[in-house]
Amino acid sequence: MGARRESSKGLTIWTNTLLEPAARAKLESALAAGGHRLVLAKDADVSVLAAAKADPALAEADVAFGQPDAETCRTSSRLRWIALTSAGYTRYDNEETKEALRARGAILTNASSVFAEPCAQHALAMMLSLSRQLPASLCEQLGDRGWKYLEHRAGSRLLNGQTVLLLSYGAIAKRLVELLAPFGMKIYALRRRAYSERGVYVIPEEKLSAVLPLADHIVNILPESEATLNYVNARRLALAKPGAYFYPGFRDKKSIVPS
Repeated sequence: MGARRESSKGLTIWTNTLLEPAARAKLESALAAGGHRLVLAKDADVSVLAAAKADPALAEADVAFGQPDAETCRTSSRLRWIALTSAGYTRYDNEETKEALRARGAILTNASSVFAEPCAQHALAMMLSLSRQLPASLCEQLGDRGWKYLEHRAGSRLLNGQTVLLLSYGAIAKRLVELLAPFGMKIYALRRRAYSERGVYVIPEEKLSAVLPLADHIVNILPESEATLNYVNARRLALAKPGAYFYPGFRDKKSIVPS
């Protein structure tokens, strides 16, 4: 009932998302029509991955849209909904924040579905380009132009019949599976809870070492967290077969270390 009374008076929606003028005007107009108002942070974030600076206006907001300061999200007594513009939520994934949100009945949502299509298409593009030797061909065209046509052709492969291992099976992975369907690939997906899935062999972590040597493509879509840091390490990569392609995730630039 308390939330309904606040809504009838109109909500204050704070954002630090960098919006184009036309998009901002449209959002402000839609909110105003419902009796709500939009408050812009002093510093807008260009990237959804960037940690936000603390902003005094956030403490007066009912809804935070973007990448709000995690400490303010914990301490604000008014904030009821944190709508993240990213798929990841590492900065908020701790017991202190969870307990603070639970205590006042606040919710936190992410935008994983927004990134499913572009990320899945990007992964597919990389698979196709690597299998067809496009990076090597482009480098040659921009470089010494040795025109090693026969070598590139001999190194080209079809995706048809190859094996893909997906590390994680969320929105991005599921969309990638749909895009890969025409190629008739064998697809494994690592997930904490293994279950039957049409067209996908969902495996638990204890099966990972047995599946790694089978994969032609290893795609890391694990969410960023302390649990996934160093998950893809030298020991696991050593299990992959020669010639397999590894598609690193956000933290892999730090995590491929001996183990």
